[in-house]
Amino acid sequence: MCGIAGIVSTTIIDQQAASGMVSGILHRGPDANGIFVDKTGTIALAHTRLSIIDLSTGANQPFHSRDQRYIVVFNGEIYNFRQVREELSSRYSVSFKTHSDTEVIAEAFAIWKEKMVDSLEGMFAIAILDQQEHKVYLFRDRAGKKPLYYFQSEGIFAFASEIKSLLQHPVIRSNVKVNKDIVATFLHLGYIPEPDTIYTNIFKFPAAHYAVVKDDLSVSPKRYWNLHGNIHPGEIRSPEDARRQLTTLLDKAVQERLISDVPLGTFLSGGTDSSLVSAVASRQLSNPLKTFSIGFKESKFDESKYARDVATHLGTDHTEYILTEREAINILEVYQRHYDEPFADTSAIPTMLVSKLARKEVKVILTGDGGDELFQGYGSYAWANRLANPFMKIAQQPLKLALQMSGKSRLERIARLLEPVKIGSIRSHIFSQEQYFFSQQEIRDQLLSDKSIFRPFNYTDASLHEGTLTAGEQQALFDFQYYLKDDLLVKVDRASMYYALECRCPLLDHRIVEFAFSLHPSLKVRDGKAKWLLKELLRNYIPDALIDRPKWGFSVPLANWLKKDLRYLVDSYLSDETIESIGLFNASYIKKLVADFYSGKDYLYNRVWVLIVLHKWLKENQ
Repeated sequence: MCGIAGIVSTTIIDQQAASGMVSGILHRGPDANGIFVDKTGTIALAHTRLSIIDLSTGANQPFHSRDQRYIVVFNGEIYNFRQVREELSSRYSVSFKTHSDTEVIAEAFAIWKEKMVDSLEGMFAIAILDQQEHKVYLFRDRAGKKPLYYFQSEGIFAFASEIKSLLQHPVIRSNVKVNKDIVATFLHLGYIPEPDTIYTNIFKFPAAHYAVVKDDLSVSPKRYWNLHGNIHPGEIRSPEDARRQLTTLLDKAVQERLISDVPLGTFLSGGTDSSLVSAVASRQLSNPLKTFSIGFKESKFDESKYARDVATHLGTDHTEYILTEREAINILEVYQRHYDEPFADTSAIPTMLVSKLARKEVKVILTGDGGDELFQGYGSYAWANRLANPFMKIAQQPLKLALQMSGKSRLERIARLLEPVKIGSIRSHIFSQEQYFFSQQEIRDQLLSDKSIFRPFNYTDASLHEGTLTAGEQQALFDFQYYLKDDLLVKVDRASMYYALECRCPLLDHRIVEFAFSLHPSLKVRDGKAKWLLKELLRNYIPDALIDRPKWGFSVPLANWLKKDLRYLVDSYLSDETIESIGLFNASYIKKLVADFYSGKDYLYNRVWVLIVLHKWLKENQ
């Protein structure tokens, strides 16, 4: 796990600027760093290393291929690098000087060029310079696990693992502009989805794509893996076949992700996904698996007891830390600055804290990310199925009116979900209302003072499998393509890499992803139980009592904080003065929103929060 950066320029590169970009990602790779500048002086590749596989200096990057033609910088891990290495050795007589996966990438590219990526299983952002043809190739993994951002303007193309690295370059820093067109999408989703960022001329390189950067600096990413083309909805129907297939796939995915030359462990929340990953990993190791959990002293938000019980049954070497709300609040400023863009997911706070805890003992962590999206774990999927029911369509409007008049916060929140979708898609509407954010119609008609900057968020991919996927599965497909990639994986990457900790996600192995979306829906939700198949596998490891319990999640008591310890943020960033200085929103609507929240409508807390996050970011960065 590392950080990468690079520049392709029409003029000689300012090497001090390149060094500055490295300084922006040193936290991602504290073990070594280096910069390569080609003989023309117009292309630079940079790398900061977190040593995980082959700890020798010979595996440092930028890495040269045997013939010196190709230079590689790479962030991530290739889990099947040994198999690819064996194929290169046996079929093409390639000899290797290291035991690193980076060298395998270099030699595979020398033979297969961009087709090399089809052979890689893992998480990665890769840049390869072909010195002979004066081109730079970029690759990003299928699920979008590893980040890659780029800037294209003013005679340079620059890329990096984090935006903060790009902003270290003086040309980029002086030319970036705030992307007001994306404001409505952020308020609707709580994050900024690919390919956009908060800047008009910095972009997220798309997952499952590669691109070639030529002398004219033109870039046209091309897709090399498409989930839609690799799934067969409903094809896997037999519970026995499904159990057998998933057991085989998960065993292999975990085994590959246990490859490491440094200590490793797992995050263990006590939930289904992390418990299953920990159980499989524990069975494959000869020594006790190290597991880590974190919880709040405020019992409503503390699941550490369940994690402790799971760890006991699995016989892991378990470490837990129970923190106070005050400790969590103290890291709030750090999290907001570190994420570079407005980012409203406050579960980044406990993720940062558990990463800090784990890094004291290990360098690599396995997580349970992906289980909810692949196996129907969220309540939004049940709502998607309800709203697709023809009878609900008839009753939706009168039910909405009745709930609005109930005077109960929870029921009023459901009434918002039942509102007709006149802008965008039902998928983003369900997501936003389940997360308590603004609907697109609310943003356009009531929140924005300047409606000319409203750009709707549109989503149509789910319709590609309409009739073959249930509405709940289409909602999960939306989450896989957006929420997982641009919120959850961003959260984990930044939180863990802040402490130079590598996180690996067995459930996001692309073969498990394809398998999950090919399952019959009855194998995901059965008798009202979500994630049925995952739980069936987990029963082989721990008692039913630890499995069949309500889902809580990795959250913080934000509504309570905003009424107490964080009220100063409301007063500061949602004041009339701040709203006027930012100049985007209707002050009277925000004033009413805040008043309603404080009067007992708790479901409005994330609307309040997302406005605070945006205003705070704009005030500090604009």
